[in-house]
Amino acid sequence: MEEERTHSGSIHHLSDPGKEARAKSGVPVVPVFDGYRALAILGIVMLHMLGYSGILEGGDTQWYAYLTWATIGHAVDILFIVSGFVVFLPTVARNGEFGSVGAYAIRRIARLYPAYWLVLLISMVLLATITVSPDLAFPGLRDLTFHTVGFQGVSGMFFPTGGGPIGFGINPPLWTLSVEVTFYIVLPLVASLYFRRPFVGLFLAALVTVGWNWSFEHIGQVTEFVGTETTGLTNLRLLVQSTLQFPSWAFSFACGMTGAWIFARVSRDPRLPEWRTRIRIAQVISLVGFIVLACLAGRYTARAPLQLVAEYSRLDPEIALGYSGFLAALMVTTALGPAWARVPFSNNPIRRLGDISYGIFLSHMIIAFYIGSALLSLPENGSLGNLLLWCVVVVPPAVLYGYVSARFLEQPIRRWARQFGRRAQPGSK
Repeated sequence: MEEERTHSGSIHHLSDPGKEARAKSGVPVVPVFDGYRALAILGIVMLHMLGYSGILEGGDTQWYAYLTWATIGHAVDILFIVSGFVVFLPTVARNGEFGSVGAYAIRRIARLYPAYWLVLLISMVLLATITVSPDLAFPGLRDLTFHTVGFQGVSGMFFPTGGGPIGFGINPPLWTLSVEVTFYIVLPLVASLYFRRPFVGLFLAALVTVGWNWSFEHIGQVTEFVGTETTGLTNLRLLVQSTLQFPSWAFSFACGMTGAWIFARVSRDPRLPEWRTRIRIAQVISLVGFIVLACLAGRYTARAPLQLVAEYSRLDPEIALGYSGFLAALMVTTALGPAWARVPFSNNPIRRLGDISYGIFLSHMIIAFYIGSALLSLPENGSLGNLLLWCVVVVPPAVLYGYVSARFLEQPIRRWARQFGRRAQPGSK
């Protein structure tokens, strides 16, 4: 596994400070996880282009709809598994020592918020200067507050209208940031214990996810049991909002964390060459299991309310656990497998895309909304040519924005944050 341990992540003008620090400190850098992140972001962008072009609509039961929801419709699951793996791996490499919580907080804030705040600012400028729809309004104080701290997804659980529409109504995928922020907060509290009992942690996370999903799928019975009563519309709102919260995805993060623990132990084992056959067998089993669970997840789209198409299948505990579990196992066994199996995810072009993927994710819906829809009025007739047109208009500007954001905002701030965090640690010079 020499490649994973020594790759610095330097990519022309981009040099990821997190990878640089890990390479210097002996924490493994696992190139395939860059590729996983890049492909997940591309999947999310493609999912939205399929929607904008009119090819895919909520509740579709055509074969391509099943295939879409079974694969890129769950691309966010990959992102959460990657987060669990990558953010927990340093704790594993240090044998359970989490390190300075303050320095960790500074790094996570620098990783997530500056680029996110810039997109919020751009969104507010566009909302204030360009009138596209009477349904879109400049965000109020509560909406701004929840978005600024990254809890826009959480707000929907407590207010009938939430803290306002997520992403100010023009960037709904920002709900995932609330889940990420919650994970970042929870991790320091559980990291050391999780390292000592990773499979117990995985089991507990499974209980959290299944219990949470079941409770909101049967929210009427739950509220009646505790002596209150809710209407059908309220129940549907709470069900939809529950799928945007961390507990619904706790098992995905835990799969990534347990995967990091397994990866570190196996890759360090001097008997690794003897494990090759077992790893290949585990990889095949994971692939077969994932295909089966993906097929089951795709079938659920026919029964999904329009607001829940992508997440509806996760209400089934077998799919919620099996899909994420087999997917994470496939990702980790591929990382441990032969070099040829890693090439699709660890080659330089896909890793470069992974390094700029955060900006792509943050910007692509704004570009689609204001340029593709409002400015150019691209057709939405559901043809393949129309899909290609949407991709041509949206994807290149999003990639360019992702590069500029990474090169001139994200990575400089992250590099400063790491230096500042080291100076702030007790005993540092």
